[in-house]
Amino acid sequence: MKFFASMTSKLLPLVFLVGALNCLNAQYNPNSIYSRFGLGLIDNSGNVTHFGMGGITAPSSDPVALNLANPASYSFLEVTNLQATLKGAYTEASNTATTTNYLNGQVHELSMGFKKPNTKWGMAFGLTPYSSVDYRFTSKDTLNDSLTANYNYVGRGGINKATIGFSRVFRFGAKNKTDSLKQRVQQVSIGVNGNYLFGNISRENIVVFNQIEHYSTIENYNLWVKGIALEMGLQYKVNIRTRRDPQNRIIGGSVLQVGLTYNATSNLSAEYSALLYSLRLSSNFAFRDTTRFIDAQEGKLSLPQKIQVGFAYKTYHKKWGSFTFCGEYKSQKWTDFKLDLSENARLYNGLINANGVAAGIEYKPNADVRNTIFNRMYYRVGYRNHQSELAINGVRISQAAYSAGLTIPIIRSQSRLHLGVESGKRGTTAAGLVEEKQLGFMIGLSLTPSAFDRWFRQIKYD
Repeated sequence: MKFFASMTSKLLPLVFLVGALNCLNAQYNPNSIYSRFGLGLIDNSGNVTHFGMGGITAPSSDPVALNLANPASYSFLEVTNLQATLKGAYTEASNTATTTNYLNGQVHELSMGFKKPNTKWGMAFGLTPYSSVDYRFTSKDTLNDSLTANYNYVGRGGINKATIGFSRVFRFGAKNKTDSLKQRVQQVSIGVNGNYLFGNISRENIVVFNQIEHYSTIENYNLWVKGIALEMGLQYKVNIRTRRDPQNRIIGGSVLQVGLTYNATSNLSAEYSALLYSLRLSSNFAFRDTTRFIDAQEGKLSLPQKIQVGFAYKTYHKKWGSFTFCGEYKSQKWTDFKLDLSENARLYNGLINANGVAAGIEYKPNADVRNTIFNRMYYRVGYRNHQSELAINGVRISQAAYSAGLTIPIIRSQSRLHLGVESGKRGTTAAGLVEEKQLGFMIGLSLTPSAFDRWFRQIKYD
C-alpha cells in the first residue's frame, strides 16, 4: 500500500494537468492567423528550462530533468524523471485597421525518463505537440453598390507527437578516480527517438452575400496524418579545465558541451476529404447544391529534414557558482515539403526554407556559500530569432523574442518547479499582413525520487 500511495502522490499533478487540457480543448482558443498555412505553427520543442534560454535544446542535458528534443541527453540523466509542462500566451494581433486580443493555452509535454545508476544507457517516452492550427478571422468586400460579401475563415486541429527513445554514452580518458585527476574526461552520447506523428487539420471557408438570391459558398477541408519519423541526436561533453586546492579538492573549472540533432525526411500516411457546396436560404426553403466532394482520399505527406546544432560552455567556481553560455542554430528544408495527392489539398505550396538562431545564459549561485532558497535556484535569460517557412505577399514572416526563467527546488528532494516567460513579435503590418505581439509563459514540474521518497522500491512488509 505504501508503494501505491507514493506513486499516487506523484501522478496527481499529471491528473490535474490532463484535466486542464480537457478544459482548454473544450474552449475556443485562437492561436495565430499564420497557422492557416501548411501544417500550422510548428511547435518549439523543449521544456521550460530551454524556453527560458531562447529555446536552446541541442546541447542541453540535465541530471534530474528530461530533454526530449535531443535523445542523446537521456544518458546524462542520473535518476528516473517524471515531467509535465503547461504553456500559454497572451496575444495582441493588429493590422492597419484593427487590433484583437486573446489568450490561449495547452499542455505542452507529458514525459518520463529512465536511467539506472551506474549504467551507460538512458530511455524516455513522452507526448508533445508537433504543430497547431487555430484561427478565426473575417473580412468584407463590396462588390457593387448593393452587393457585399462576408468571408469567414476557420481552422482548428494540429499534429501530435508520441516519442520513445534510447541513448548510450561512451566515456574516454580516465579509467578510474586516480586517472581522472590527471586526464581530461570526454563523453560522447548517441541517441535516437522514434516519433509517431498523428492528428487532424480542419479548415472551413465561408462566403455569405447580403442578398438572398445569391448562393453562399461553403468549403470544408480535412486532413488526417499518421506515421513514424526518426530523430537522431549526439552530444559531446569534455572538461576543459579543472581547478583544485592544495588538498586536491575541486574549486572551479569549465566544461564544454556540443549537441546535434537530425530529423530525417519522413513519409507519413495522409487521408484527405473535401466538400464544396452552395447554399441559398429563402423564407421557407434552403437550397443546397454540392459542386465538389472528395471522400477519404489516401496519399503521402513528406516532412522535410531538419538539423539543429548548438554549444553550451559552463564555467564554475566554489565562491560565486556557475555560469552557462549557450548558442544554437537550426534549419529545416521546407521547400521539400510535399503532399502527394491527386487533388489539391489546399495546403500552402509556397513554403521556403526556415532557419533560426538563439542564445542564452544560465546562472546558478553556490549553495555551499550561503544555503538559502535564492542560492539554490537557477536563473536564465535568452533570445531567439526565427525566419519561418512562410513568405506572404513577398514578405518573409519572422519571429523574435526575449525570454527569462528560473527553477525552484522542492524541499527535501531533487524535484524542481520551472517557470518561464517570453516577450516576442511575429509578422508585420506591412503589405496588408498582421503583426502579433505575444507574452508567453510556461510552467513545468520535474519529479524525481530522493533519499526520503524512493520510487520503484519493493515493499517487503506493510
